[in-house]
Amino acid sequence: MIRVGLTGGIGSGKSTVCRLFEELGVNCYDCDSRAKWLMQNDEELRTELIALFGAEIYDEDGVLDRARLAAEVFGNSERLAALNGAVHPAVGRDWERWCEAREAEGVAYAIMESAILFDCGFDSKVDHTVAVLAPEELRIERAAKRDNAPAEVIRQRINAQMSDSEREARAHHTIRNIDIDTLREQVEELHKLFSNEAQ
Repeated sequence: MIRVGLTGGIGSGKSTVCRLFEELGVNCYDCDSRAKWLMQNDEELRTELIALFGAEIYDEDGVLDRARLAAEVFGNSERLAALNGAVHPAVGRDWERWCEAREAEGVAYAIMESAILFDCGFDSKVDHTVAVLAPEELRIERAAKRDNAPAEVIRQRINAQMSDSEREARAHHTIRNIDIDTLREQVEELHKLFSNEAQ
């Protein structure tokens, strides 16, 4: 089974691209949602988080207190690095298990969606990388509308992420997300490419 990593910055349209791949029958693994699930449900990761942040990080019902955790790492690069050092390997292990299950089902190729694909080394876990790119002003407009946030806040988030030029330089393939019709064409083109390679 071919493994594809898909990445892009805030407002680039990663989720839209994944939805288009899913419409073509492709299995997509969302790192962000899986990380949240694992922090709640993976015993190994829970034990690690309790060791790092204390038992109070989970409430009396065993539910992760996300606000408390956010307060623990906010503005503290060492604490944030410790959190990422626990969560990222857990996601990596989960991805491997997920891929094995998809492969057993006879899936030709599958996609990992991750905003930080290159940042955390997940690109080493895939065969192809795809960067979803869009003009900055369009990204700001989309994200501000989606998150109901001021444009300046979105701009700050963009500046804190890897630049599109670096993503483009590091990715094997790029998708330019300007309008839905050309976006769909690019997705279909890559779908053919990956499907053919998997045969």
